[in-house]
Amino acid sequence: MNQTNPSLKTQTILDQADRIKFLVFDLDGVITSEQKYWNTARLTVWELITQPEYLGLTDYFGPTQPQQVLTNGQQTINNDFIYELKRRAINSNWDLTYFVFCLHLAGILQQLQHQAPEKWSSLNAQLDLANSEQWQLLSQCLQDFKFDPNVSESTIAQFWQETTDLKGSAVTDFVRPFYQKHLGISLPETHSDLWNLCYQNFQAWYEGRKGFTLPDDETVLDVDQIKTILQTLKDADRFTLAIATGRPRNEVIEPLTALGLLPFFDPKRIVTYDEVLAAEEQLKATSGPVKLGKPHPFVILKALHVDEDPQRFCTEAFQKQERTYAVYIGDAASDVVAAQRSGCISVGVLTGFTASRAKAEQVQMFTNLGCDRVIESIQALPQVLGIKPTCP
Repeated sequence: MNQTNPSLKTQTILDQADRIKFLVFDLDGVITSEQKYWNTARLTVWELITQPEYLGLTDYFGPTQPQQVLTNGQQTINNDFIYELKRRAINSNWDLTYFVFCLHLAGILQQLQHQAPEKWSSLNAQLDLANSEQWQLLSQCLQDFKFDPNVSESTIAQFWQETTDLKGSAVTDFVRPFYQKHLGISLPETHSDLWNLCYQNFQAWYEGRKGFTLPDDETVLDVDQIKTILQTLKDADRFTLAIATGRPRNEVIEPLTALGLLPFFDPKRIVTYDEVLAAEEQLKATSGPVKLGKPHPFVILKALHVDEDPQRFCTEAFQKQERTYAVYIGDAASDVVAAQRSGCISVGVLTGFTASRAKAEQVQMFTNLGCDRVIESIQALPQVLGIKPTCP
């Protein structure tokens, strides 16, 4: 798929591919499917809202069992919401789970505000969502009322409207002023106890510690197709293949090993959320808190400069160095922005998007971001790079 009016960097891909030495891949939506992560987020949000130990609104979403939640997943996190997250460069699965839960909760609390103003005033005067003991108070208060998730959808739509010009962490950070403006509540900061609750429950569902086993990771293409593509790139003897992802390390190594894909990648250049956390902790001591998840270019720069001090990755001068010897392949706005901030060539693939959006709209999103090349899937990479396919 060719873009209209290709940029200079697009011509670099097509006509000067011999300069490219590194192919850096995001995982989800590019090689592996995101379905397991979306299903985990759905289960986490469903649990926190419906189960008795949390809010206890048992019939809020309709489904009462985990498998029903997955079958009717659109009720918890619909495809339009997923597309908006991708378009807004929101990357972390834990952040988005916290984000989705907070938006649903805002819709519930706004309904309470309208249905029972006096009860709401009484509750609001003492409600502290950062205090786990307050959850029982909130749960008891909510049991006397009926809440419609469709009304919550209008709250979510209102949030999107008020954040039209925001991207990345600025979107998720806006949840706090949104709560203050519409509910008069001080929502806890990200990485608070409430965020940690979302994180812990997410991981428990993902790892099967809730008594329910999610289907294993799948690939966006047939795994044999992917092996052929990666082998073709390796056989060209020009490229080092790397990974730069927001997944935790064990959730990279284990599925790629099981799929037989791990040997294609340079083990020194597999950068995960573990490296992000380690660098954030290191920099916190000298520079204060900093967020290094995408769309920050940290994971890409780390894959290219494995021995460099993370402090340099945060400097504008280092980020602005031209790195057209490297291509970053991703499926979301956060990937394009991270590639641009790292000085790399950006390639967007369409395999990470939901079926609810037309391809033309997806391509337009990439184009508007200044993505250097848009392709249907990584199957087009050898052709884009001028490499003849390896015969099976």
